[in-house]
Amino acid sequence: MPLNETHMGLISLLFPQAPLVHVIRHPLDVVLSVYSNYLTHGYCCAAELESAARHYMLIFNLIEHYKANLQMRYLPVRYEEMVVDQEAQVRKILDFIGVEFDPRCLAFERNTRYARTASYAQVTEKLYDRSRYRYRPYLKHLKPALDILRPAIEILGYKVETA
Repeated sequence: MPLNETHMGLISLLFPQAPLVHVIRHPLDVVLSVYSNYLTHGYCCAAELESAARHYMLIFNLIEHYKANLQMRYLPVRYEEMVVDQEAQVRKILDFIGVEFDPRCLAFERNTRYARTASYAQVTEKLYDRSRYRYRPYLKHLKPALDILRPAIEILGYKVETA
């Protein structure tokens, strides 16, 4: 969930041995998703692209602060790598948290439990890659956000590519 990241510092202080798995996605894809789904989380941060991008950068900078100043058991996982090689990424996560691999982890769509999330329909289908680099066809419209997000894009090692 967006904004759960804000709790990482407190979690690591209260539970120093807690493994924190942080899924990272291209900042332009995150902002496009927040804006197109109007995910405000009560903060009106999706009313404008620039607002969503500034909000992203505030959270990004907070996470960078946590990483620099706290000793967290932290594992970044790139969304783009997860959709390309799900098994390898799941194994990496399970190894990090100290849980044995179970092939059922690769078939999450078979879980009948209701997922309370804006992406409910997506979590009931197999992993797909159609949201990977979804920003590309919209790049010219994302220009105001790009200027704000560029520092995060560079620090995370992403590139800005056209379709």
